[in-house]
Amino acid sequence: MGQSMVSFDFNLPPEENIKALKAKKPKLSFNYDEVMHEAHLKAFTIAKVTKLDLLSDIQDSLLKAQSEGKSFEVWKKEIKPTLAKKGWLGKVEVINDKTGESKTINVNNTRLKKIYNTNMRSANAQGRAKAQYALEGEIYLRYIALQDGLTRPSHLKMQGITLHRDDPFWKTNYPPNGWNCRCVVRAYSKEECEREGFSISQTPPLPIASKDWSYDKRGLNKDESLDSILQTKLEKFKKNPNKSVFVESLKKIPNAALKKTWETSLNAMIDEVLVKGNKAYPAAYVQVGKISPKIQSFLERTLGLKFEDYYLILSKNNLLHASPTRKATYNQALRIEEFREIVNVLEEEKEVYWDKDSLIYFFEDKEDKTKINKIVVTPNYKIKRFGKTNVIVTLSKIDKYSKDSKKYKEIK
Repeated sequence: MGQSMVSFDFNLPPEENIKALKAKKPKLSFNYDEVMHEAHLKAFTIAKVTKLDLLSDIQDSLLKAQSEGKSFEVWKKEIKPTLAKKGWLGKVEVINDKTGESKTINVNNTRLKKIYNTNMRSANAQGRAKAQYALEGEIYLRYIALQDGLTRPSHLKMQGITLHRDDPFWKTNYPPNGWNCRCVVRAYSKEECEREGFSISQTPPLPIASKDWSYDKRGLNKDESLDSILQTKLEKFKKNPNKSVFVESLKKIPNAALKKTWETSLNAMIDEVLVKGNKAYPAAYVQVGKISPKIQSFLERTLGLKFEDYYLILSKNNLLHASPTRKATYNQALRIEEFREIVNVLEEEKEVYWDKDSLIYFFEDKEDKTKINKIVVTPNYKIKRFGKTNVIVTLSKIDKYSKDSKKYKEIK
């Protein structure tokens, strides 16, 4: 045939495929459409898997299967004990943490095969696309659909369609184009197309990708920092602020990216609630930081318990309680620019003390050296919507001498 194609053999470890699967970061998802479009390339998600450690276990097992060329039967046999141990095998009740919605699903061989096939095919497709787009002469892509009676009619019609690889059609229709889609794309040079008698289409065909797969699956020149996913979350929050930006799925995203999200959501709440006086601002909570391992260790020793969560939460009500208009009368109000420092203060942990049952984070007043600002956190505080977490209960300005004279237990 003389064709130039990028082949993938499950008996060999395809480097680009493994990279594609490994590059994905675990993301919790109750419904598959919570992770849309290009974010699929970066966020490894399995609908109804709402435990992040379990999700990571599944990702690791798929990565190992990919690198070692394991079939579905071998992968299934190896992953089942882990799933059973963590209560995600057979009839399983899953709860959407955001809505409280409960569903019973059946984690059986059919569901596991869908997980295996979907992730393997997606990784293969991304690896294949990156390799094809790196070729110098083979600039035409030809759609190949299996003709075994099981292929969707719309995909079968695409058999043999050949387009330049830069044609916009491929941006949203590079296979897979649906659940269990087995279509592939092969690359050819202009000379090879002429020799094989392939006609190059001048007009792109109609899109065939189903709703869940109509996005750029090629993974070309993607931002490895995950900023694109974070931005997607922020844009989604702006459109529907009734949902809190407290998102469990951020747990595995790097701290620098998390910090950007925390600052953006905090500033949005400050602008609306404190600057504009919008008490009806619909977001009830924002996540503003995370307790460091050193303080985690101190709290667990001091309180004698294992924490469920180490993130730091600020509620709209507590922000209103600390507002300049309310606390100005007592000369205890933080300035707006000082509220905006919260994320940095919590991250830097320059002065952290323990007082009875609270963490106190102090930071300087840059305009009045006789004053000092404090953030008071109640650890392991139960919030109905999130369970136990760590909540900022007070933000205020106090006289510096009163801080120095009080016998706090210094942590850091």
